[in-house]
Amino acid sequence: MAIHAVRRMPTPMVVSLQPEGFEPMLIDMRGYVFQWSTPLEQFPDDPATVLIGTRAIRDAEPAFAGDDFVDHPPAFAGASLEPVLWLIGTRAFSGERASWLRSGDRYRLYRWPDFGLLPMTDEQQRIVKASAAGFAVVEKIAQRAKVEVEAAQRVINALSLMGLLRRHAAANAAPDTPPPPPPGAVPGR
Repeated sequence: MAIHAVRRMPTPMVVSLQPEGFEPMLIDMRGYVFQWSTPLEQFPDDPATVLIGTRAIRDAEPAFAGDDFVDHPPAFAGASLEPVLWLIGTRAFSGERASWLRSGDRYRLYRWPDFGLLPMTDEQQRIVKASAAGFAVVEKIAQRAKVEVEAAQRVINALSLMGLLRRHAAANAAPDTPPPPPPGAVPGR
């Protein structure tokens, strides 16, 4: 929820995530990159706790100490954030709908993820492809991909967190209200 909330903030932010037993992961939401001393293959499935911190950065300020966006290509500033958002989205919420998604809404993929970057199963690829076929509720996407609804929901959560979905609100849906910002977040100025 914190990552989703920070993505919506107008102020550029660096997010620190520290799953129990690991070093902190730093995420530059502005540059869509991250730095972490742990290989992503060791990303925890269900950590007991995750410490979360945020730090506002000025537009001209490098997100990570030692970065120089003028003299170095963006790849030197960190690795693509897409695999991290995929891992968080598919593992959080235990197969339930993410807190920012609403029951009855229909979703459609509008930009393909980089399949080469993501630790994705064949089943998850089928769900992504099914989500590109047209606007549908999660249950219909699961039916198209021939998977359980929970599996489809995990992928929809991840694609939503990655910003890759379009949404049509259900006819009787309540108005959108963004989730509250994470503790310690700096509101936009």
